[in-house]
Amino acid sequence: MKRKLIPILTILILTVGFFVYVNLFKPKVLDLSELSKFPAKKKVVLNLENPDKASEIVVKVVQNGREYLIFKSVPKKEISFEIEPKKLGLKEGEANVIVEFKRLFFLKETQTVKTFIDYTPPRIRYIFKPYSVMNGGSGALRIESNEEIEAFIQLKEMKFPLYKVGKKEYFGFFAVPINFSRKDLILVIAKDKVGNITKQELSVRLRKVKYPVYKIELTRIKEKLKVKLSNLLNEEVNENNFVDAFKKVNEDMRRENEEEISRIGKNSEKKILWKGKFLQLKRSKVISVFGEKRIYTYRGRKVSQSYHWGYDLASIRNAPVEASNSGKVVFTGFLGIYGNTIIIDHGYGLMSVYSHLLDFKVKKGDFVKKGQIIGYTDQTGLAFGDHLHFGIMINGVFVNPIE
Repeated sequence: MKRKLIPILTILILTVGFFVYVNLFKPKVLDLSELSKFPAKKKVVLNLENPDKASEIVVKVVQNGREYLIFKSVPKKEISFEIEPKKLGLKEGEANVIVEFKRLFFLKETQTVKTFIDYTPPRIRYIFKPYSVMNGGSGALRIESNEEIEAFIQLKEMKFPLYKVGKKEYFGFFAVPINFSRKDLILVIAKDKVGNITKQELSVRLRKVKYPVYKIELTRIKEKLKVKLSNLLNEEVNENNFVDAFKKVNEDMRRENEEEISRIGKNSEKKILWKGKFLQLKRSKVISVFGEKRIYTYRGRKVSQSYHWGYDLASIRNAPVEASNSGKVVFTGFLGIYGNTIIIDHGYGLMSVYSHLLDFKVKKGDFVKKGQIIGYTDQTGLAFGDHLHFGIMINGVFVNPIE
């Protein structure tokens, strides 16, 4: 009896083991969403689980009863291939993608996903575009598309989103860098839901502006600077390390502060929060303008330089600072060379910056109205004399506030 049970148990164990092996270690595609839509041309990257448990992977599209082979290979952890639906003979519209794994000579594992094929790029039309722009300035654009899209304007490496303002209409601002030249391109890029892309050059006239250059001799303000630098660096600054400390603050800290401001500026409300013209600090005098290049010398030798990305406005000591327009406070805090700073989001990528303040009368998350007092002027940060540094950003890029 025992002898008869041994082969039966052996067969049973082998059967169970085979069943477990086949079902627990199935080869499969981990994420099928890569196959859910096909534009005119697409590189597909698929990550596989248990690829060594299959001898072959086949990817095909089934449409109107016909099969179209896309890819066939030995499975690996990651596979990639390109597909051009139109060249394959596929029609625009719905289809099914089937992924087959061949294993153990006679077994097959199959995964199926519905896909949408669209190889026609979107069409866009300009409703409004600027006739001309200036370097360091800004522009606005409104377009219409034949379908829903994601759209943005690109200048050099910078991107400025266009926001949906109608059923198929999009609007946005863009900044023109101070070093922009007539050889540089302004591109409008639209991408549909499937991934087809349309690029168009935005042809506008460039009004080239020359910004002032000033030389500033540090020996005249060295004693005041030592105090400022010591506070900002939290270390003692003396005659021996004065120049290095200034370079560290004016270059490294400035860069870090401006990167932080830019990061904040890229997260704007997708709606208009402002109303009408922006306000200037009451009864103020302009003491520095946007775009100034400042060359710093020490005992006649150049040691550093920087650009001024706003307007310096002076009034009475500790003058009340009003919100230049309505919006949402997205930052209040100390920002190195900028000192106590408030940033207000006005929507559609447009933000205003108020620096060197004494204190804050608002907090992050507050909604403020145009003309509401948000703080008072002072000389916090790397400022000499009581004033307001006022800046305007578009998607994290400073532009000339005068516009």
